[in-house]
Amino acid sequence: MADLCDQASALEQTLRDKGIEAARAANIGEKPLSDDCIDCGDQIPEARRKAKPTAKRCIDCQTYHERNFA
Repeated sequence: MADLCDQASALEQTLRDKGIEAARAANIGEKPLSDDCIDCGDQIPEARRKAKPTAKRCIDCQTYHERNFA
């Protein structure tokens, strides 16, 4: 019985790994087209882009947006 359970666990892990790979591949398309903030036009600092690769606003504009429109 242990062999069957081991096989099921291995299959489950394989499916999980494939799901993670697919999710990562799908997120590649979320990267913004530009490194510039969509509100002010200034360049988004590299540290912010590394922390949040999908960021479309600089931190100042994002903070303003969240406070006034969220």
